[in-house]
Amino acid sequence: MTDYTNLPSVERPWMKFFSDATKQVAIPEETLYEYLLSCNSDYPNDIAILYRHIRISYGKLFVKIDQCAQGLYALGVRRDDIVTVAMPSVPEFIYVLFALNRLGAVSNIIHPLAGAEEICTYVNKVKSKVLVMFTGTYAIMRESLDKTSVKKALVVSPAQSLPSLSRLLYDWISQRQRVKESAVVVTWDSFVKMGKGMSLPEPTRATDDYAVISYTGGTTGEPKGVICTNRSIHAEIVQSISERSHMRQECMMTVLPPFINYSLINSHIEPLFCGFKTLLIPHYIPTKFIDYVNRYKVNHIQSIPAYWEIVLQLPHIEKQDFSRLGFVVSGGEKIDVSVEQQLNKLMKEGGASVTLIKGMGMTELMSSATSTYPWCNREGSVGIPNIMNNCRVVDVQTGEELSYNEEGELCFSGPTVMVGYYNNPEATADIIKTDADGTRWLHTGDVGYMTEDGIIFITGRLKRLLMQKDENGMVSKIFPERIEGVIAQMDEVEECCVVGKADAARITLPVAYIVASKEGIEQAVRSWCQERLPAYMVPAEVHVLDSLPRTDRGKVDYRALETLNSADTI
Repeated sequence: MTDYTNLPSVERPWMKFFSDATKQVAIPEETLYEYLLSCNSDYPNDIAILYRHIRISYGKLFVKIDQCAQGLYALGVRRDDIVTVAMPSVPEFIYVLFALNRLGAVSNIIHPLAGAEEICTYVNKVKSKVLVMFTGTYAIMRESLDKTSVKKALVVSPAQSLPSLSRLLYDWISQRQRVKESAVVVTWDSFVKMGKGMSLPEPTRATDDYAVISYTGGTTGEPKGVICTNRSIHAEIVQSISERSHMRQECMMTVLPPFINYSLINSHIEPLFCGFKTLLIPHYIPTKFIDYVNRYKVNHIQSIPAYWEIVLQLPHIEKQDFSRLGFVVSGGEKIDVSVEQQLNKLMKEGGASVTLIKGMGMTELMSSATSTYPWCNREGSVGIPNIMNNCRVVDVQTGEELSYNEEGELCFSGPTVMVGYYNNPEATADIIKTDADGTRWLHTGDVGYMTEDGIIFITGRLKRLLMQKDENGMVSKIFPERIEGVIAQMDEVEECCVVGKADAARITLPVAYIVASKEGIEQAVRSWCQERLPAYMVPAEVHVLDSLPRTDRGKVDYRALETLNSADTI
Protein backbone atom coordinates (compact mmCIF):
# COMPACT_ATOMS: atom_id res chain seq x y z
CA MET A 1 0.00 0.00 0.00
CA THR A 2 1.31 3.43 -0.94
CA ASP A 3 2.42 5.62 1.96
CA TYR A 4 0.53 8.94 1.87
CA THR A 5 1.93 10.36 5.12
CA ASN A 6 1.53 14.13 5.42
CA LEU A 7 -1.08 14.38 2.65
CA PRO A 8 -4.07 16.28 4.13
CA SER A 9 -6.67 14.76 1.80
CA VAL A 10 -5.75 11.29 3.09
CA GLU A 11 -5.26 12.07 6.77
CA ARG A 12 -8.18 14.54 6.96
CA PRO A 13 -7.09 16.01 10.32
CA TRP A 14 -10.08 18.34 10.48
CA MET A 15 -12.44 15.44 11.20
CA LYS A 16 -11.44 15.49 14.87
CA PHE A 17 -13.34 18.75 15.28
CA PHE A 18 -16.74 17.27 14.35
CA SER A 19 -19.09 15.58 16.82
CA ASP A 20 -20.17 11.97 16.35
CA ALA A 21 -23.69 13.17 15.54
CA THR A 22 -22.42 15.40 12.72
CA LYS A 23 -20.34 12.54 11.32
CA GLN A 24 -23.57 10.51 10.98
CA VAL A 25 -25.56 13.20 9.16
CA ALA A 26 -27.11 12.10 5.87
CA ILE A 27 -28.29 13.85 2.71
CA PRO A 28 -32.11 13.78 2.40
CA GLU A 29 -33.26 11.46 -0.39
CA GLU A 30 -35.96 13.90 -1.46
CA THR A 31 -36.45 16.83 -3.80
CA LEU A 32 -36.35 20.37 -2.46
CA TYR A 33 -40.16 20.56 -2.51
CA GLU A 34 -40.59 17.19 -0.80
CA TYR A 35 -38.09 18.05 1.93
CA LEU A 36 -39.73 21.43 2.55
CA LEU A 37 -42.98 19.54 3.05
CA SER A 38 -41.35 16.92 5.30
CA CYS A 39 -39.79 19.56 7.54
CA ASN A 40 -42.87 21.76 7.96
CA SER A 41 -46.14 19.97 7.21
CA ASP A 42 -46.71 19.37 10.94
CA TYR A 43 -46.34 23.10 11.69
CA PRO A 44 -48.90 24.87 9.44
CA ASN A 45 -49.31 27.81 11.83
CA ASP A 46 -45.60 28.57 12.17
CA ILE A 47 -44.44 31.66 10.29
CA ALA A 48 -42.44 30.90 7.13
CA ILE A 49 -41.95 34.36 5.60
CA LEU A 50 -41.74 37.88 6.95
CA TYR A 51 -42.17 40.46 4.20
CA ARG A 52 -42.48 44.08 5.19
CA HIS A 53 -45.49 44.08 7.53
CA ILE A 54 -47.05 40.77 6.45
CA ARG A 55 -46.63 37.27 7.86
CA ILE A 56 -46.98 34.13 5.74
CA SER A 57 -47.42 30.82 7.56
CA TYR A 58 -46.05 27.50 6.39
CA GLY A 59 -49.61 26.36 5.76
CA LYS A 60 -50.24 29.35 3.50
CA LEU A 61 -46.84 28.86 1.87
CA PHE A 62 -47.81 25.37 0.71
CA VAL A 63 -51.13 26.68 -0.63
CA LYS A 64 -49.30 29.42 -2.57
CA ILE A 65 -46.77 26.94 -3.96
CA ASP A 66 -49.60 24.70 -5.21
CA GLN A 67 -51.40 27.69 -6.77
CA CYS A 68 -48.17 28.69 -8.46
CA ALA A 69 -47.56 25.14 -9.69
CA GLN A 70 -51.07 25.09 -11.17
CA GLY A 71 -50.46 28.37 -12.95
CA LEU A 72 -47.11 27.20 -14.32
CA TYR A 73 -48.69 23.95 -15.47
CA ALA A 74 -51.37 25.99 -17.25
CA LEU A 75 -48.59 27.93 -18.99
CA GLY A 76 -47.26 24.63 -20.32
CA VAL A 77 -44.38 23.98 -17.89
CA ARG A 78 -43.56 20.29 -17.66
CA ARG A 79 -40.89 18.01 -16.18
CA ASP A 80 -37.32 18.92 -17.25
CA ASP A 81 -38.36 22.28 -18.70
CA ILE A 82 -35.96 25.10 -17.84
CA VAL A 83 -37.78 28.22 -16.68
CA THR A 84 -35.81 31.45 -16.32
CA VAL A 85 -36.49 33.35 -13.09
CA ALA A 86 -35.41 36.99 -12.69
CA MET A 87 -36.67 38.25 -9.33
CA PRO A 88 -35.48 39.88 -6.09
CA SER A 89 -36.21 38.51 -2.61
CA VAL A 90 -40.02 38.56 -2.61
CA PRO A 91 -42.49 35.85 -1.51
CA GLU A 92 -43.40 35.04 -5.13
CA PHE A 93 -39.80 34.04 -5.77
CA ILE A 94 -40.11 31.36 -3.08
CA TYR A 95 -43.43 30.17 -4.52
CA VAL A 96 -41.98 29.91 -8.04
CA LEU A 97 -38.79 28.15 -6.93
CA PHE A 98 -40.58 25.38 -5.08
CA ALA A 99 -43.47 25.17 -7.57
CA LEU A 100 -41.04 24.51 -10.39
CA ASN A 101 -39.33 21.88 -8.25
CA ARG A 102 -42.75 20.39 -7.49
CA LEU A 103 -43.38 20.03 -11.24
CA GLY A 104 -39.94 18.58 -11.91
CA ALA A 105 -38.84 21.67 -13.85
CA VAL A 106 -35.54 23.53 -13.45
CA SER A 107 -35.14 27.12 -12.22
CA ASN A 108 -32.67 29.13 -14.32
CA ILE A 109 -32.02 31.93 -11.82
CA ILE A 110 -30.48 35.13 -13.18
CA HIS A 111 -29.67 38.71 -12.15
CA PRO A 112 -33.01 40.56 -12.58
CA LEU A 113 -31.31 43.81 -13.60
CA ALA A 114 -28.56 42.40 -15.79
CA GLY A 115 -29.48 44.38 -18.91
CA ALA A 116 -31.55 43.33 -21.92
CA GLU A 117 -28.73 41.81 -23.97
CA GLU A 118 -27.42 39.70 -21.12
CA ILE A 119 -30.88 38.53 -20.05
CA CYS A 120 -31.60 37.49 -23.64
CA THR A 121 -28.38 35.46 -23.60
CA TYR A 122 -29.32 33.74 -20.32
CA VAL A 123 -32.80 32.90 -21.63
CA ASN A 124 -31.75 31.70 -25.07
CA LYS A 125 -28.82 29.65 -23.78
CA VAL A 126 -31.23 27.29 -22.00
CA LYS A 127 -34.10 27.80 -24.48
CA SER A 128 -36.59 28.90 -21.84
CA LYS A 129 -40.15 29.07 -23.12
CA VAL A 130 -41.33 30.67 -19.87
CA LEU A 131 -39.75 33.68 -18.16
CA VAL A 132 -40.80 34.73 -14.66
CA MET A 133 -39.69 38.27 -13.84
CA PHE A 134 -40.45 41.16 -11.55
CA THR A 135 -41.62 44.51 -12.87
CA GLY A 136 -38.10 45.95 -12.86
CA THR A 137 -36.93 43.25 -15.26
CA TYR A 138 -40.05 43.78 -17.35
CA ALA A 139 -39.13 47.45 -17.80
CA ILE A 140 -35.77 46.30 -19.16
CA MET A 141 -37.12 43.46 -21.33
CA ARG A 142 -40.35 44.99 -22.60
CA GLU A 143 -38.96 45.63 -26.08
CA SER A 144 -36.66 42.59 -26.19
CA LEU A 145 -38.92 39.61 -25.48
CA ASP A 146 -39.24 38.92 -29.21
CA LYS A 147 -35.46 38.33 -29.31
CA THR A 148 -35.79 35.36 -26.98
CA SER A 149 -37.20 31.84 -26.98
CA VAL A 150 -39.89 32.98 -24.51
CA LYS A 151 -43.52 32.14 -25.34
CA LYS A 152 -44.98 33.26 -22.00
CA ALA A 153 -43.67 35.93 -19.65
CA LEU A 154 -45.09 36.11 -16.12
CA VAL A 155 -44.61 39.52 -14.48
CA VAL A 156 -44.74 39.96 -10.69
CA SER A 157 -44.88 43.21 -8.74
CA PRO A 158 -42.75 43.41 -5.56
CA ALA A 159 -45.97 44.60 -3.94
CA GLN A 160 -47.96 41.53 -5.03
CA SER A 161 -48.17 40.06 -1.53
CA LEU A 162 -49.07 43.34 0.13
CA PRO A 163 -52.62 44.56 0.89
CA SER A 164 -54.54 46.13 -2.03
CA LEU A 165 -53.96 49.73 -0.97
CA SER A 166 -50.20 49.20 -0.69
CA ARG A 167 -50.16 47.56 -4.10
CA LEU A 168 -52.03 50.47 -5.67
CA LEU A 169 -49.61 52.94 -4.12
CA TYR A 170 -46.60 50.98 -5.38
CA ASP A 171 -48.05 50.74 -8.90
CA TRP A 172 -48.71 54.48 -8.92
CA ILE A 173 -45.14 55.25 -7.86
CA SER A 174 -43.67 52.76 -10.33
CA GLN A 175 -45.60 53.79 -13.42
CA ARG A 176 -42.68 53.07 -15.76
CA GLN A 177 -42.94 49.43 -14.71
CA ARG A 178 -46.68 49.22 -15.41
CA VAL A 179 -47.47 45.93 -17.13
CA LYS A 180 -49.49 45.61 -20.30
CA GLU A 181 -50.87 42.10 -20.74
CA SER A 182 -50.68 40.47 -24.16
CA ALA A 183 -50.57 37.07 -25.80
CA VAL A 184 -47.10 36.71 -24.28
CA VAL A 185 -47.17 38.82 -21.10
CA VAL A 186 -49.24 37.66 -18.11
CA THR A 187 -49.67 39.34 -14.71
CA TRP A 188 -49.66 37.35 -11.47
CA ASP A 189 -53.40 37.73 -10.86
CA SER A 190 -54.25 36.42 -14.33
CA PHE A 191 -51.69 33.66 -13.88
CA VAL A 192 -53.37 32.43 -10.69
CA LYS A 193 -56.78 32.46 -12.40
CA MET A 194 -55.38 30.43 -15.30
CA GLY A 195 -54.28 27.68 -12.95
CA LYS A 196 -57.38 27.53 -10.79
CA GLY A 197 -58.72 23.99 -10.70
CA MET A 198 -55.81 22.66 -12.75
CA SER A 199 -55.02 19.04 -11.87
CA LEU A 200 -51.32 18.55 -11.08
CA PRO A 201 -49.29 15.38 -11.67
CA GLU A 202 -47.69 13.68 -8.70
CA PRO A 203 -44.10 14.82 -8.03
CA THR A 204 -41.74 12.50 -9.91
CA ARG A 205 -38.42 14.33 -9.57
CA ALA A 206 -35.44 12.36 -8.28
CA THR A 207 -32.87 13.58 -5.76
CA ASP A 208 -30.07 13.56 -8.34
CA ASP A 209 -32.06 15.47 -10.97
CA TYR A 210 -31.31 19.08 -11.86
CA ALA A 211 -33.03 21.63 -9.61
CA VAL A 212 -31.36 24.98 -10.34
CA ILE A 213 -29.05 26.59 -12.86
CA SER A 214 -27.21 29.53 -11.32
CA TYR A 215 -24.57 31.72 -12.89
CA THR A 216 -20.95 32.44 -12.16
CA GLY A 217 -18.13 34.02 -14.08
CA GLY A 218 -15.93 31.05 -13.25
CA THR A 219 -12.24 31.76 -13.76
CA THR A 220 -12.57 33.33 -17.20
CA GLY A 221 -15.22 35.95 -16.54
CA GLU A 222 -17.68 34.57 -19.10
CA PRO A 223 -21.10 33.79 -17.56
CA LYS A 224 -21.59 30.05 -17.21
CA GLY A 225 -24.59 28.14 -15.90
CA VAL A 226 -23.79 25.98 -12.88
CA ILE A 227 -25.96 22.87 -12.64
CA CYS A 228 -27.22 22.33 -9.09
CA THR A 229 -29.08 19.14 -8.24
CA ASN A 230 -31.51 18.51 -5.40
CA ARG A 231 -28.80 16.38 -3.78
CA SER A 232 -26.00 18.95 -4.07
CA ILE A 233 -28.20 21.69 -2.60
CA HIS A 234 -29.28 19.40 0.24
CA ALA A 235 -25.64 18.51 0.89
CA GLU A 236 -24.69 22.18 1.17
CA ILE A 237 -27.47 22.88 3.66
CA VAL A 238 -26.88 19.76 5.76
CA GLN A 239 -23.21 20.67 6.11
CA SER A 240 -23.90 24.34 6.70
CA ILE A 241 -26.18 23.81 9.69
CA SER A 242 -24.15 20.99 11.27
CA GLU A 243 -22.66 21.98 14.62
CA ARG A 244 -24.81 25.15 14.67
CA SER A 245 -27.40 25.47 17.41
CA HIS A 246 -30.83 26.58 16.24
CA MET A 247 -34.56 26.20 16.94
CA ARG A 248 -37.75 26.45 14.90
CA GLN A 249 -39.21 29.93 14.48
CA GLU A 250 -35.95 31.76 14.92
CA CYS A 251 -35.52 34.48 12.30
CA MET A 252 -32.98 34.63 9.48
CA MET A 253 -32.53 37.83 7.48
CA THR A 254 -31.84 37.70 3.74
CA VAL A 255 -29.22 40.29 2.88
CA LEU A 256 -28.20 39.33 -0.65
CA PRO A 257 -30.42 38.72 -3.71
CA PRO A 258 -31.34 35.13 -4.64
CA PHE A 259 -29.41 34.92 -7.93
CA ILE A 260 -26.26 34.35 -5.83
CA ASN A 261 -25.97 30.75 -4.59
CA TYR A 262 -24.66 31.84 -1.19
CA SER A 263 -27.92 33.72 -0.69
CA LEU A 264 -30.24 31.40 -2.63
CA ILE A 265 -29.22 28.24 -0.77
CA ASN A 266 -28.13 29.53 2.64
CA SER A 267 -30.52 32.47 3.14
CA HIS A 268 -33.62 31.53 1.13
CA ILE A 269 -33.85 27.71 1.17
CA GLU A 270 -31.91 26.75 4.30
CA PRO A 271 -34.01 28.76 6.79
CA LEU A 272 -37.23 27.23 5.44
CA PHE A 273 -35.80 23.74 5.92
CA CYS A 274 -35.01 24.71 9.53
CA GLY A 275 -38.54 25.98 10.16
CA PHE A 276 -37.28 29.54 10.58
CA LYS A 277 -39.04 32.80 9.90
CA THR A 278 -37.35 33.99 6.70
CA LEU A 279 -37.12 37.77 6.49
CA LEU A 280 -37.21 38.71 2.79
CA ILE A 281 -35.77 42.12 1.90
CA PRO A 282 -35.97 42.88 -1.85
CA HIS A 283 -33.75 45.96 -1.57
CA TYR A 284 -31.42 45.60 1.39
CA ILE A 285 -30.03 48.90 2.68
CA PRO A 286 -26.91 48.28 4.81
CA THR A 287 -27.39 51.46 6.84
CA LYS A 288 -30.76 50.13 8.06
CA PHE A 289 -29.15 47.12 9.71
CA ILE A 290 -30.14 48.11 13.26
CA ASP A 291 -33.74 48.74 12.23
CA TYR A 292 -34.01 45.33 10.52
CA VAL A 293 -32.47 43.44 13.44
CA ASN A 294 -34.62 45.12 16.07
CA ARG A 295 -37.93 45.31 14.20
CA TYR A 296 -37.94 41.66 13.12
CA LYS A 297 -36.02 40.22 16.10
CA VAL A 298 -33.39 38.73 13.80
CA ASN A 299 -31.36 35.77 15.08
CA HIS A 300 -29.28 34.69 12.09
CA ILE A 301 -27.49 36.78 9.44
CA GLN A 302 -25.43 35.70 6.44
CA SER A 303 -23.73 38.70 4.83
CA ILE A 304 -20.55 39.85 3.07
CA PRO A 305 -17.45 41.72 4.31
CA ALA A 306 -18.42 45.00 2.63
CA TYR A 307 -21.73 45.07 4.53
CA TRP A 308 -20.11 44.12 7.83
CA GLU A 309 -17.71 47.04 7.42
CA ILE A 310 -20.70 49.36 7.07
CA VAL A 311 -22.24 47.92 10.26
CA LEU A 312 -19.11 48.87 12.19
CA GLN A 313 -19.53 52.50 11.10
CA LEU A 314 -23.22 52.87 12.00
CA PRO A 315 -24.07 55.59 14.56
CA HIS A 316 -24.68 54.20 18.05
CA ILE A 317 -23.93 50.63 16.92
CA GLU A 318 -22.01 50.14 20.19
CA LYS A 319 -25.34 50.43 22.04
CA GLN A 320 -27.03 47.68 20.03
CA ASP A 321 -28.22 44.57 21.90
CA PHE A 322 -26.78 41.50 20.15
CA SER A 323 -27.80 38.94 22.77
CA ARG A 324 -30.40 37.45 20.43
CA LEU A 325 -27.90 36.54 17.70
CA GLY A 326 -27.34 32.89 16.77
CA PHE A 327 -25.09 32.29 13.78
CA VAL A 328 -23.55 35.32 12.11
CA VAL A 329 -21.75 34.60 8.85
CA SER A 330 -19.43 36.45 6.50
CA GLY A 331 -18.99 34.95 3.03
CA GLY A 332 -18.56 35.86 -0.60
CA GLU A 333 -14.95 36.93 -0.19
CA LYS A 334 -12.21 37.05 2.44
CA ILE A 335 -12.86 39.36 5.38
CA ASP A 336 -10.09 41.56 6.71
CA VAL A 337 -8.72 40.36 10.07
CA SER A 338 -9.20 43.81 11.64
CA VAL A 339 -12.88 43.82 10.60
CA GLU A 340 -13.30 40.32 12.03
CA GLN A 341 -11.76 41.43 15.33
CA GLN A 342 -13.91 44.56 15.54
CA LEU A 343 -17.11 42.61 14.79
CA ASN A 344 -16.39 39.98 17.41
CA LYS A 345 -15.61 42.67 19.97
CA LEU A 346 -18.78 44.56 19.07
CA MET A 347 -20.99 41.47 19.33
CA LYS A 348 -19.43 40.36 22.61
CA GLU A 349 -19.90 43.78 24.20
CA GLY A 350 -23.50 43.73 22.90
CA GLY A 351 -24.23 40.50 24.75
CA ALA A 352 -23.75 37.94 21.96
CA SER A 353 -22.44 34.52 22.88
CA VAL A 354 -21.29 33.82 19.31
CA THR A 355 -18.39 34.83 17.11
CA LEU A 356 -18.31 35.52 13.39
CA ILE A 357 -18.48 32.44 11.19
CA LYS A 358 -16.30 32.60 8.08
CA GLY A 359 -15.72 30.30 5.17
CA MET A 360 -14.75 30.03 1.56
CA GLY A 361 -16.73 28.71 -1.33
CA MET A 362 -17.98 29.28 -4.83
CA THR A 363 -21.08 28.75 -6.92
CA GLU A 364 -19.54 25.61 -8.43
CA LEU A 365 -19.50 24.16 -4.88
CA MET A 366 -23.11 25.29 -4.30
CA SER A 367 -21.90 27.82 -1.72
CA SER A 368 -19.50 27.25 1.19
CA ALA A 369 -16.78 24.60 1.07
CA THR A 370 -15.33 25.40 4.50
CA SER A 371 -16.51 26.91 7.76
CA THR A 372 -15.13 28.08 11.08
CA TYR A 373 -16.33 26.82 14.45
CA PRO A 374 -15.62 28.35 17.87
CA TRP A 375 -13.35 25.46 18.81
CA CYS A 376 -11.21 25.63 15.64
CA ASN A 377 -11.33 29.25 14.55
CA ARG A 378 -8.11 31.09 13.91
CA GLU A 379 -8.14 34.76 12.91
CA GLY A 380 -7.58 35.19 9.23
CA SER A 381 -8.52 31.59 8.42
CA VAL A 382 -11.54 30.33 6.46
CA GLY A 383 -11.97 27.33 8.77
CA ILE A 384 -11.95 23.62 8.01
CA PRO A 385 -13.55 21.65 5.14
CA ASN A 386 -17.24 20.95 5.61
CA ILE A 387 -17.98 17.51 7.03
CA MET A 388 -18.68 15.77 3.69
CA ASN A 389 -15.96 17.57 1.73
CA ASN A 390 -12.36 16.65 1.15
CA CYS A 391 -9.60 19.15 0.38
CA ARG A 392 -6.29 19.10 -1.40
CA VAL A 393 -3.70 21.84 -1.82
CA VAL A 394 -1.91 21.25 -5.12
CA ASP A 395 1.15 22.66 -6.81
CA VAL A 396 -0.07 25.20 -9.36
CA GLN A 397 2.41 24.00 -12.02
CA THR A 398 2.46 20.22 -11.51
CA GLY A 399 -0.93 19.52 -9.91
CA GLU A 400 0.74 17.31 -7.29
CA GLU A 401 -0.75 17.40 -3.80
CA LEU A 402 1.27 19.38 -1.27
CA SER A 403 1.70 18.77 2.44
CA TYR A 404 0.77 20.93 5.41
CA ASN A 405 1.69 24.62 5.39
CA GLU A 406 2.71 24.48 1.72
CA GLU A 407 1.06 27.07 -0.51
CA GLY A 408 -0.83 26.02 -3.62
CA GLU A 409 -4.26 25.92 -5.26
CA LEU A 410 -7.16 24.73 -3.09
CA CYS A 411 -9.21 21.88 -4.55
CA PHE A 412 -12.34 20.22 -3.16
CA SER A 413 -14.28 17.01 -3.70
CA GLY A 414 -17.61 15.97 -2.23
CA PRO A 415 -21.36 15.98 -2.83
CA THR A 416 -21.57 19.74 -3.39
CA VAL A 417 -19.32 19.74 -6.46
CA MET A 418 -21.46 20.82 -9.39
CA VAL A 419 -22.51 18.38 -12.11
CA GLY A 420 -20.89 20.82 -14.52
CA TYR A 421 -21.50 23.98 -16.49
CA TYR A 422 -24.70 23.80 -18.54
CA ASN A 423 -23.95 22.74 -22.11
CA ASN A 424 -20.27 23.63 -21.67
CA PRO A 425 -18.17 20.46 -21.25
CA GLU A 426 -14.92 22.24 -22.17
CA ALA A 427 -15.23 24.77 -19.34
CA THR A 428 -16.29 21.97 -16.98
CA ALA A 429 -13.19 19.98 -17.85
CA ASP A 430 -11.02 23.03 -17.15
CA ILE A 431 -12.19 23.31 -13.54
CA ILE A 432 -13.03 19.71 -12.55
CA LYS A 433 -10.30 17.06 -12.73
CA THR A 434 -10.93 13.37 -12.06
CA ASP A 435 -8.13 11.47 -10.32
CA ALA A 436 -7.06 7.84 -10.76
CA ASP A 437 -9.58 6.74 -8.12
CA GLY A 438 -12.45 8.37 -10.01
CA THR A 439 -12.85 11.26 -7.54
CA ARG A 440 -13.85 14.59 -9.08
CA TRP A 441 -11.79 17.50 -7.73
CA LEU A 442 -12.92 21.06 -8.29
CA HIS A 443 -10.06 23.55 -8.69
CA THR A 444 -11.09 26.78 -6.99
CA GLY A 445 -8.53 29.23 -8.34
CA ASP A 446 -7.82 30.26 -4.74
CA VAL A 447 -4.29 29.98 -3.43
CA GLY A 448 -3.64 29.05 0.20
CA TYR A 449 -2.39 26.42 2.61
CA MET A 450 -3.62 24.04 5.32
CA THR A 451 -2.22 23.66 8.83
CA GLU A 452 -1.62 20.32 10.56
CA ASP A 453 -5.07 20.72 12.18
CA GLY A 454 -6.77 21.07 8.81
CA ILE A 455 -7.38 24.80 9.14
CA ILE A 456 -7.23 26.64 5.82
CA PHE A 457 -5.79 30.07 5.05
CA ILE A 458 -6.22 31.85 1.72
CA THR A 459 -3.24 33.90 0.58
CA GLY A 460 -4.26 34.95 -2.92
CA ARG A 461 -6.36 34.25 -5.98
CA LEU A 462 -5.71 32.86 -9.38
CA LYS A 463 -8.89 34.63 -10.33
CA ARG A 464 -9.66 38.24 -9.49
CA LEU A 465 -13.19 38.58 -8.21
CA LEU A 466 -14.81 41.88 -7.24
CA MET A 467 -18.06 42.26 -5.28
CA GLN A 468 -20.12 45.33 -6.15
CA LYS A 469 -23.47 46.87 -5.22
CA ASP A 470 -25.14 48.68 -8.09
CA GLU A 471 -27.48 51.67 -7.87
CA ASN A 472 -30.47 49.37 -7.30
CA GLY A 473 -28.89 47.79 -4.25
CA MET A 474 -28.12 44.50 -6.00
CA VAL A 475 -24.82 42.86 -5.03
CA SER A 476 -23.04 41.39 -8.04
CA LYS A 477 -19.85 39.52 -8.80
CA ILE A 478 -17.59 41.30 -11.25
CA PHE A 479 -14.86 39.50 -13.13
CA PRO A 480 -12.20 41.96 -14.32
CA GLU A 481 -11.16 39.65 -17.17
CA ARG A 482 -14.55 40.10 -18.78
CA ILE A 483 -14.35 43.90 -18.71
CA GLU A 484 -10.77 43.77 -19.94
CA GLY A 485 -11.86 41.62 -22.87
CA VAL A 486 -14.45 44.18 -23.93
CA ILE A 487 -12.10 47.16 -23.62
CA ALA A 488 -9.37 45.30 -25.51
CA GLN A 489 -11.65 45.19 -28.55
CA MET A 490 -11.17 48.95 -29.00
CA ASP A 491 -8.59 49.71 -31.70
CA GLU A 492 -7.14 52.60 -29.67
CA VAL A 493 -6.48 50.46 -26.59
CA GLU A 494 -3.13 48.65 -26.47
CA GLU A 495 -3.31 47.22 -22.96
CA CYS A 496 -5.87 47.12 -20.17
CA CYS A 497 -6.14 45.99 -16.57
CA VAL A 498 -9.22 46.31 -14.34
CA VAL A 499 -8.99 46.39 -10.55
CA GLY A 500 -11.35 47.22 -7.71
CA LYS A 501 -11.71 50.45 -5.80
CA ALA A 502 -13.91 51.10 -2.77
CA ASP A 503 -16.48 53.87 -2.78
CA ALA A 504 -17.56 55.81 0.30
CA ALA A 505 -19.83 52.93 1.39
CA ARG A 506 -16.96 50.44 1.05
CA ILE A 507 -18.52 48.66 -1.93
CA THR A 508 -16.03 47.81 -4.67
CA LEU A 509 -16.33 49.43 -8.09
CA PRO A 510 -14.33 48.50 -11.21
CA VAL A 511 -11.61 50.89 -12.37
CA ALA A 512 -9.80 50.46 -15.69
CA TYR A 513 -6.15 51.29 -16.34
CA ILE A 514 -5.25 51.40 -20.03
CA VAL A 515 -2.42 52.13 -22.40
CA ALA A 516 -3.85 53.90 -25.45
CA SER A 517 -2.66 55.27 -28.77
CA LYS A 518 -5.05 58.21 -28.53
CA GLU A 519 -5.41 60.95 -25.93
CA GLY A 520 -8.67 61.86 -24.19
CA ILE A 521 -10.11 58.39 -24.66
CA GLU A 522 -11.43 57.91 -21.12
CA GLN A 523 -15.09 58.72 -21.82
CA ALA A 524 -15.03 56.78 -25.06
CA VAL A 525 -13.94 53.68 -23.12
CA ARG A 526 -16.84 54.07 -20.68
CA SER A 527 -19.32 54.59 -23.54
CA TRP A 528 -17.94 51.50 -25.29
CA CYS A 529 -18.46 49.47 -22.11
CA GLN A 530 -21.96 50.88 -21.54
CA GLU A 531 -23.01 49.47 -24.91
CA ARG A 532 -21.55 46.02 -24.28
CA LEU A 533 -21.72 45.31 -20.55
CA PRO A 534 -24.34 45.36 -17.77
CA ALA A 535 -24.39 48.71 -15.97
CA TYR A 536 -22.77 47.30 -12.84
CA MET A 537 -19.70 46.21 -14.84
CA VAL A 538 -19.03 49.57 -16.49
CA PRO A 539 -15.78 51.05 -15.07
CA ALA A 540 -16.41 53.86 -12.60
CA GLU A 541 -13.10 55.39 -13.65
CA VAL A 542 -10.73 55.03 -16.60
CA HIS A 543 -7.07 56.05 -16.27
CA VAL A 544 -4.54 56.25 -19.10
CA LEU A 545 -0.96 55.23 -18.27
CA ASP A 546 2.20 55.25 -20.35
CA SER A 547 2.66 51.59 -19.46
CA LEU A 548 1.19 49.02 -17.10
CA PRO A 549 3.34 47.73 -14.22
CA ARG A 550 4.81 44.26 -14.73
CA THR A 551 5.87 41.40 -12.49
CA ASP A 552 9.31 39.85 -12.77
CA ARG A 553 7.74 37.23 -15.05
CA GLY A 554 6.50 39.89 -17.44
CA LYS A 555 2.82 39.70 -16.49
CA VAL A 556 0.67 42.75 -15.73
CA ASP A 557 1.04 43.40 -12.00
CA TYR A 558 -2.58 44.01 -11.05
CA ARG A 559 -1.66 44.00 -7.38
CA ALA A 560 0.53 47.08 -7.98
CA LEU A 561 -2.47 48.76 -9.60
CA GLU A 562 -4.65 47.77 -6.64
CA THR A 563 -2.15 49.46 -4.31
CA LEU A 564 -2.11 52.59 -6.50
CA ASN A 565 -5.88 52.50 -6.69
CA SER A 566 -6.52 52.19 -2.94
CA ALA A 567 -5.03 55.54 -1.97
CA ASP A 568 -8.41 57.29 -2.05
CA THR A 569 -12.05 56.26 -2.13
CA ILE A 570 -14.23 57.20 -5.07
